[in-house]
Amino acid sequence: MSGKYQKIRLLYNRIEGSRRWIGLPIAAMIVLNIFISINSSFAIDRGVLFRDISSHFIIALDEDISIDWTGGYVFAKARVRFPRIVFDRTDPDFQSRHTASSLTEARAISGEKAREQASLRLMQSLLRLRLDTDFFFQEKLAVDRNLRERLSDLPSLFIEKSRNNGDGFESIELALPFYGEKGLFSILAGQNYASDEIPVGPEGDVVDTITGLIIDTREFPEFQPSLEPKIFSDQGRLIYGPRMVARSCAVRIGNAAFYNSEAMARHDRRLGLAPYYVFASGVKGPGKSDVFLDGSDVMRIIGSPTGRNALRKCAIVFLTKS
Repeated sequence: MSGKYQKIRLLYNRIEGSRRWIGLPIAAMIVLNIFISINSSFAIDRGVLFRDISSHFIIALDEDISIDWTGGYVFAKARVRFPRIVFDRTDPDFQSRHTASSLTEARAISGEKAREQASLRLMQSLLRLRLDTDFFFQEKLAVDRNLRERLSDLPSLFIEKSRNNGDGFESIELALPFYGEKGLFSILAGQNYASDEIPVGPEGDVVDTITGLIIDTREFPEFQPSLEPKIFSDQGRLIYGPRMVARSCAVRIGNAAFYNSEAMARHDRRLGLAPYYVFASGVKGPGKSDVFLDGSDVMRIIGSPTGRNALRKCAIVFLTKS
């Protein structure tokens, strides 16, 4: 059995824990897709430069996995000890499966294992990512065959954020970006995007110039970020959601950004020069990822051509409680 298929079989056994998320057949399919393409998946975007993310809204799922809801990344890391190095050719363990004959080989072996572990954790983090107020990703995969098929390209989107070695360990951190043609939205945004129009409200005597929308949800600590948030009027009228967003916009900057700092939120470039600041009047849905706005605010937004254009261009920022 080749080394590649040994890895696949080993990982298949290790991912049995995914049974409680999406079922073993789907989990196995995803793992196979990762490792069949693993050689080419990590040959791109090495040395990618990440912005300073210290002020971003980041949720840690555990000590190895985190979601940057401001910058639009999922991060996963792994740390693997070097195998024992055996230089002596007369040693029975020389060139055995669990040893290395040089420091370079030891680093290569532990680096490969760290990459496998980080990629598995990155996939598992995606399964725990909230897609919208109704579904986590693993729940959507279980019912959406088309999405499962599109995810076959997912490994090609993984990029190497950092790699370090020292003290007998090799450490690797991988990232899955949300945005760009090599981002998650390039797979997620399908034909349903831009299938509906932004509703048009009556224009008042004064029409606001609105280049973006800041929605303050801090009064509702139960609010949860998601990839596809929706905005409703307090009468239940949908004014923003993925069906109203152009695919090109979602791929470029995502459906919305999330901050826990008002100062940082106001500096998001998607908002333009005249953002409209509004307080959420409630949250909606099982996942608490959609919001209600007061009817007067809704009328000012959809009653303005620039407001409707801001929605159409994904110029949405949610301000959340830390």
